[in-house]
Amino acid sequence: MRDATKLRIYFNDDKALFLIPLYQRKYAWQKKHCQRLFSDLQKIHEKNITSHFFGSIVSVKASETENDLLIIDGQQRITTISILILAAINAVKNGLMTCESEEFLKDTMEKYLFAKYRRHVERKIKLRPIDDDLKAYDALFTNDKEQFVPADKSGITNNYLFFYNLITGQGHPLVFEDLIESIERLIIIDICLDSKDNPQLIFESLNSCGKDLEEADKVRNYLLMSQSKELQEQYYYNYWRKIEQATDGEPTMFIRDYLTLKNKVISNIEELYFDFKTYDETNNISREELLADMWKYAKYYRMVDKGETDSPKLNRKLHQLGSIGSYVCMPFYLAFFNYADENNLSEQQRYEVLDVVENYWARRMICGWPANYMTKSFANLHGDIMRIFKAHQKRGVEVEVPYVEVMKYIILKKQGTGVFPSDLSVKESFPQRQIYKIPASYRAFLFERMENLDSKEADESIIQKMNDGKISIEHIMPQHLTSQWKQELGEDAERIHEQYLHTFANLTLTGYNIDYSNRPYIDKWNGYTYTKKDKETKEEKIITVYGYKDSAFKLSNYMKLHQKWTEAELKERGELLLSNFLKLWPMITSQYQPLDREVEIVSLDDDDTELKGRSIVAFSYKGVKHDVWSWKMMLVEVCKLVFAEYPSEMLYLATKDYNLHPKEQSNYTKIADNCYVWSSNDTRTKRAVLAYIFKEIGILPSDLELMLVPINENTVIDNVED
Repeated sequence: MRDATKLRIYFNDDKALFLIPLYQRKYAWQKKHCQRLFSDLQKIHEKNITSHFFGSIVSVKASETENDLLIIDGQQRITTISILILAAINAVKNGLMTCESEEFLKDTMEKYLFAKYRRHVERKIKLRPIDDDLKAYDALFTNDKEQFVPADKSGITNNYLFFYNLITGQGHPLVFEDLIESIERLIIIDICLDSKDNPQLIFESLNSCGKDLEEADKVRNYLLMSQSKELQEQYYYNYWRKIEQATDGEPTMFIRDYLTLKNKVISNIEELYFDFKTYDETNNISREELLADMWKYAKYYRMVDKGETDSPKLNRKLHQLGSIGSYVCMPFYLAFFNYADENNLSEQQRYEVLDVVENYWARRMICGWPANYMTKSFANLHGDIMRIFKAHQKRGVEVEVPYVEVMKYIILKKQGTGVFPSDLSVKESFPQRQIYKIPASYRAFLFERMENLDSKEADESIIQKMNDGKISIEHIMPQHLTSQWKQELGEDAERIHEQYLHTFANLTLTGYNIDYSNRPYIDKWNGYTYTKKDKETKEEKIITVYGYKDSAFKLSNYMKLHQKWTEAELKERGELLLSNFLKLWPMITSQYQPLDREVEIVSLDDDDTELKGRSIVAFSYKGVKHDVWSWKMMLVEVCKLVFAEYPSEMLYLATKDYNLHPKEQSNYTKIADNCYVWSSNDTRTKRAVLAYIFKEIGILPSDLELMLVPINENTVIDNVED
């Protein structure tokens, strides 16, 4: 096993073959991965970067006599590099790429693509893909498109053509020598195992670890491996080890939340390493400063996740929020607690902010609105609040209300998927919400809060007891109706059962769920005894089951006063629980008064903001402000700015004929030669077009901010023709 190794050294052995085991999957890199690699190589050249981490390659010697390697993990990287080099060589041969030295071209081909001194084999091509890819790969060496496996049937052909078009397209800045030099600056982690090791077991072990740890390992390697041995140890023990300890040895999710905090966009786990690397390269932060910042937020991460503040009151609230079982709010928590510390917010101010978050959650649970729609809202929430504070500062007007009031103002403005549920929505949803069918963590959260309310005598162990099976949720009217239950419910028994069974009105907490079963209500109310044979002593013993009238749970208080269970009781109890719900989580209001004709700044991906009634006066792209007077002008100007930075990417997107098009046509506006943007559409669609372009190219949505003002009588409303 070796540490960081330059990719060119990995290819050095001119006798060794790279063999892809048959049990590996087919070549699967997509064009977006190839585009990222090509862009990285351009940056290496343009910025004269001496080394660039390319990932890890795990291999095992194929035999004791030869140096051939079975590629256990990393075949996608090796195959892609081979395809790219072959595309460049063929482009030179076809006169479409410059190479100043024929000797260099030949040496590169022999070094990277052939095992020229290998004996006793007919095929001396260095890489041997699995059978399904072998034919497509070998056909590329003919440099004859007529002999290629069709691109729609082979990812190898498809990506070869993609690279070839990038290399030979307009505005390509690299000559052959530049491209190869950039490739040779790629660094890999080379893990070579002994031939006696079982490659199948190794493969299974590598792929059973999951992507989370793998992504965190990549980030760790990226942060540490380019440093000197002394700095590696210093940074590891001072920062990285502490980050791992704060996250219980699993820092992947923290890293994602940290990036969300910084970028205001949520990374996919599979793309986490690349997004982290892009963030670091874009912001040009010193390595120690970056690690120190990560460690600072890792402490907040643990504090929130474990409820480890100096305040018992805050800890209880954090435990309650943590029982929801979702981390969509974590980027907001990290930003807020850092702000709270920097501005010395009181315990009560912090508590009120967390209380609003809980309210938001509870109401959306009852209304059945998906949690994933809250992800973007919370990713941007603190930044949106800070924009208001900055707007006041710019005008010299003090914000006279605390942070939480501005927070509520922002949340109450949200429309669409991020809206805060009104009392009307809660009242409509509560009686029919199938509480028993929602996720178990949501049920536990709601029942603990509805049982304890905000009592100082609350039992904070309820959720743990539910997880341990000591108490459970009980259907008062059982899931399977007996003849006696049907008789008690009356003629509409089946309809009542279907309508109320899993609603809050028919549910409570109990320690006797199995004992109660589908017994008549009077037995559940009064309690009863029965005999049971002890499994060990075989002796009969009397079991006492306490009824609702003796229950210690407050959620059963209503049943203590009622000895029958019909639709009337279900309705009445449902109304009582709804009243408790609205007292526990009342509708929020805000005391914040916005500035007159406030210029509201929203980020590109803040799609919860209602655009109706607002016109755009300017936008800021990567910190530079541009005045505009229509949404169409904004769309076109932003596209031109993006094209200036990413011409090859924009031209490629145009070929896909989705929002961008390569030829002039109606409803499209010219950005550059062979690139036109769909511009005759409504305002929300214009923003969606930009969101698509930013996502495909990899531009952060936070790089674009839109400056909006309320429409007045003299403002022209944006429409399809704008």
